[in-house]
Amino acid sequence: MVYLQITLKVAEAKRATAAGVYQKYKGPFLDSIAGAQSKELLVRAEDVQVMHGFDTQAHA
Repeated sequence: MVYLQITLKVAEAKRATAAGVYQKYKGPFLDSIAGAQSKELLVRAEDVQVMHGFDTQAHA
């Protein structure tokens, strides 16, 4: 599996909203993007990361 990592600077007060956006679009992303196999949200003290898993580097 190949991963595409996106790091976002999100204010702590808005992280719940960011998590809601993630939940809303996770299913449609996995259903409609070629090669998409997984999508994970990592909420950390300094930022928020979204890890997208793909079957090939070309799809990532």
